[in-house]
Amino acid sequence: MAERKTGSGGVRCVITTPESTVLDTRAQSVSLPLFDGQRGVARGHAPFIGRLGAGEVRIRGEEGGSADAVRRAFIDGGFVEVGQDVVTIITQRSIPAEKLDAAAARADLERLRREPARGAEAIDARMRSEAAARALLRAAERRG
Repeated sequence: MAERKTGSGGVRCVITTPESTVLDTRAQSVSLPLFDGQRGVARGHAPFIGRLGAGEVRIRGEEGGSADAVRRAFIDGGFVEVGQDVVTIITQRSIPAEKLDAAAARADLERLRREPARGAEAIDARMRSEAAARALLRAAERRG
């Protein structure tokens, strides 16, 4: 079940996967891994829709916590919609930072590197998978 915190100020951040809403909280700001770079969102940000890359969502100043505290979660692509002080993230996979395992992420990356890929489509798919695995490893190592 999703964790939900309500209140005024800041932005509402919602992370949704096909299985469930994994997070619903308020924060001062949210940093997003777009496919072409990072983007920060705070109260009053202009509306936009963007394509997400694999990487870490950082939620700063979550309501009920320290203003400097940062909650992190790894996401694997998807889309984000920003509007009316709400950040809605729709992704295939979301893993809270505290559940990331650097050793497992490193092993997955090594396994991907060993798998052969033949043909343009297979090579492109492997490159995307490796990029996601590297992003997961970076997020897991940052946690440690």
